[in-house]
Amino acid sequence: MVQNNKTRMDEFITSDKIIPKNNFETKDEIRRKSKELRNLIDINIITKNSDIIQEKVLNHSWFEQSKTVFVYVSTGSEVRTSNIIRMALKKGKNVCVPRVIPGIKMEAVPISNIEKDLQLGFYNIMEPKPCLLPIKEEKIDLVIVPGLAFDRRGFRLGYGGGYYDKYLPLLSSTCKTIGVAFHSQIFEALPVDEHDKAVMMVITDREIIAYFGT
Repeated sequence: MVQNNKTRMDEFITSDKIIPKNNFETKDEIRRKSKELRNLIDINIITKNSDIIQEKVLNHSWFEQSKTVFVYVSTGSEVRTSNIIRMALKKGKNVCVPRVIPGIKMEAVPISNIEKDLQLGFYNIMEPKPCLLPIKEEKIDLVIVPGLAFDRRGFRLGYGGGYYDKYLPLLSSTCKTIGVAFHSQIFEALPVDEHDKAVMMVITDREIIAYFGT
């Protein structure tokens, strides 16, 4: 039973099991342990819960109303995004995926074919081929944001590169941002720095946590 924020930080749920954690004080500690524990989730559960999350995104009005969607290309034990990308392309939306310029910035690059337009890139993640050009941030209507952990205020912990923290403030005031995560990645409160940017909504396999009108 969750009694306070500290207790919630000591629990990590994978499937129906609760795995105890130590008390974490720094972002790096939370980041490291969250990644380790997410990697323990059975691949079948990852697939099943990712399908649930993607279906919620696809049925949400923010996705339905969007014209240009920026979606990360999932890897490892992340919430899968291939269904979102394929359906957005099928619906005729402009679909962008990330390209990272190491140590500098992240770009949103339009693709038209998930098989033909991607190649192995930075961090061994599939990203757009060099011949494809990025678009301006103000053209994006919706961003699907990854993370190792999210809290109930919309703040997130990524992998430590700061690329989304730098990118999200560049978006237009009308752009919507949705974090996607497994239920076990949700904390009551994460440590927050001045530059951290919260997402407007987090969608998990069990709930939708909204901080901004739906």
